[in-house]
Amino acid sequence: MPIFLSTKPSMEQPTLPFRFTGGFGMSSKDEGVLMVAQGFYAMFAQAILFPFLAKRYGCLRIFRVAVILWPLLYFVVPYMILLPQRYHILGICFCLFWRTTAQALTFPPNNIMLTNSAPSKLVLGAINGVAGSTASLSRAFGPAITGFIHSKGLSIGVSGLSWWVTGLVCMLGAAESMLMQESSMENKVADLMDEVAIDDRNMIDPMSIDAAIVAATQARVQGTKDVPRVAEDLPRPPDVGRAAESSLTATTAPRMPR
Repeated sequence: MPIFLSTKPSMEQPTLPFRFTGGFGMSSKDEGVLMVAQGFYAMFAQAILFPFLAKRYGCLRIFRVAVILWPLLYFVVPYMILLPQRYHILGICFCLFWRTTAQALTFPPNNIMLTNSAPSKLVLGAINGVAGSTASLSRAFGPAITGFIHSKGLSIGVSGLSWWVTGLVCMLGAAESMLMQESSMENKVADLMDEVAIDDRNMIDPMSIDAAIVAATQARVQGTKDVPRVAEDLPRPPDVGRAAESSLTATTAPRMPR
């Protein structure tokens, strides 16, 4: 975008729909003011706009809407130079507003859904590391590739070639977003509990549980019936009173003379 803003306007007559060149011819000072305004709006969009929309509609839904509308931005931006001179600043502000909003509604949901898709916290660092490396690789080769395409487009009189090629790449990403599924930690915990329950049911035989319950019930009933019978089988203690009376009678009785 800064290169497109600083490119001098072309004096050639455009041949629609694709053959036209030039830019807005803005100074570095004006570009700096626009970038500062974009930065403040980006802070607002990520701190206030994104949390509100994510809470209301969900991360995956707003992510899909943003990536579906993003290719349109790349197809529209080159045509902004065809606007009358007095409408240039409005077109630039509109495009910057669109791009900043799309970034605020795609990058945070992407990071959130990437974190939620991790099967375990043990591999979360590896997943984020691979994602960060891939993003850095794209930032490294992206400007070189798009710069080459932009120079080729200027040589054939099509200044929007790099924008439109990037729009095609964004269309692939928008199509891929339709295959995405949102996962959360609550769903993972529920799935894990279901797996544990299935494993427990497979490890313990229901017939064995029923047989054990029936055997315990029968043993309890049988033990209740055998309590009186066991009491009857116990040996009775001797009658202490009768034994003492017999001993006393034998002692006090007079002996008959022989």
